[in-house]
Amino acid sequence: MKKVFLIVSIVLLGFGNVNAQETKYGITSGFHRLTISSSALGLTLSQNASGFFVGFFADFNFSEKFNIQPEIHFASTYNEGESANEIIIPVMAKYMVSEKFNLQVGPQFDFITEESEGLNKFGVGLGFGFGYDFSDKLFVASRYSLGLTNRIQDASEDFSSKFNTFQIGLGYRF
Repeated sequence: MKKVFLIVSIVLLGFGNVNAQETKYGITSGFHRLTISSSALGLTLSQNASGFFVGFFADFNFSEKFNIQPEIHFASTYNEGESANEIIIPVMAKYMVSEKFNLQVGPQFDFITEESEGLNKFGVGLGFGFGYDFSDKLFVASRYSLGLTNRIQDASEDFSSKFNTFQIGLGYRF
């Protein structure tokens, strides 16, 4: 939990002092899919769980074509009666392809909120996606994050488990 608090503090404090031309805040929510991809001895197995996410964001406009959008999400997934909850912190660089369409890329940090024996609770991924603005207030965004961190504690090189996520949702700027 200390790691999540530290990351959230750094993101919010670091971006709070930037020299952005315009800053907008808002909320976002939608569909969340977690895929756990495990590899061992040359074999790969994937397991999916679906659910929802809800969160807050700040959108810092640096130029006509470039924004930085840090976010914090609570995500909950379910599969066969089992649930998993995460705190997800994406920090997306947004390139405005047109007035309404943008491409996104950036790091994504995630933290498992429950006790998970044998798993690293903290993970890092590379997120990429796109967004479309219906208006100045309402938008839709979709992104995929490729897990870069092996989530198995003390694993040998032959064993790995990575968390990949897919999200699609609506957002509202205040």
